Parts: sequence; structure tokens; C-alpha cells
Amino acid sequence: MGTGSRCSRSNIARGQKVEFIASVENGTVVWSGPDGKPAKDHKLKIGQGAPLDQIEIRIKSDKSAKDLGLCIDTRGPFQVAQDNGQCPPQGINTDQIEFVSCDSDSVTISNKNSTACTLRYQVNVLDKDGNQCPCDPIIQNDGPGSGM
Repeated sequence: MGTGSRCSRSNIARGQKVEFIASVENGTVVWSGPDGKPAKDHKLKIGQGAPLDQIEIRIKSDKSAKDLGLCIDTRGPFQVAQDNGQCPPQGINTDQIEFVSCDSDSVTISNKNSTACTLRYQVNVLDKDGNQCPCDPIIQNDGPGSGM
């Protein structure tokens, strides 16, 4: 890579990790964020001027959800939309996020943070029977980072 590449060491942050935990409440899978609050209310804040950053989103199950066999749908693991005020439609509907990789319990994305915006995303999770159990938190970009 040449000098000034968007992937040069100075332009990529060390990365962030966020974990969501599934539990079963009244027969329904409920996701909690790192703070114990509902995942839908969790905002991962990316500070103003933060550089291009990778974010690893991990899922776990508590004791009540262990038998469900929850895993990320590796055929369509992640969807995101910018400032749409609701759960995102299929696909990546913003230039702020790029999909990097996934496995059965994590998704890694790259966040450019090149504009201030709210990104509503969903990690597509399936139970052992193929039922959808999505986890849908928020990323708050304060922009303008060095992402290109």
C-alpha cells in the first residue's frame, strides 16, 4: 500500500468490540447490550474525528437461551441504513459501512465515520430451527473521520 492509503496504520483505529446477549422472556428472544439495556436502545458512539474503524459485533446466549442454538445467518448476516428511523431494509444502505467478515457468533464491519449520522443496523440471527431472532442496535457517527 502506498502512503496515504485509507488502510494505512494512521487511518485505521484499533477496532471496537460490542457484545449482545440473548435471553428468553415470555417465549421470545430478547437482546441486551453491554449495559444490560435492550439492544434496540444501545448506541455505539463513534466520536468526532475518529478514523476508519472496524467494529466486531458478537452474540452470546444466557442460560435461558442456550438451547435455542442461536447463530448469525452467514448467508445474510448484517443490514444497515442511515437515518431511516426504523429497522433497516435488507442490505447495506449507506456509504458509511462496509461488511468485512462473519462467522456463527460475530460480524465485523468497517465504519468510515465520514459524516455525522445515525446508522440503524440489524444482525440477522437464526435459531436451530431457522427462525429469525434479529438483534437491532444503533451506531451514532459524529463524523468527520478520515474514512474514505
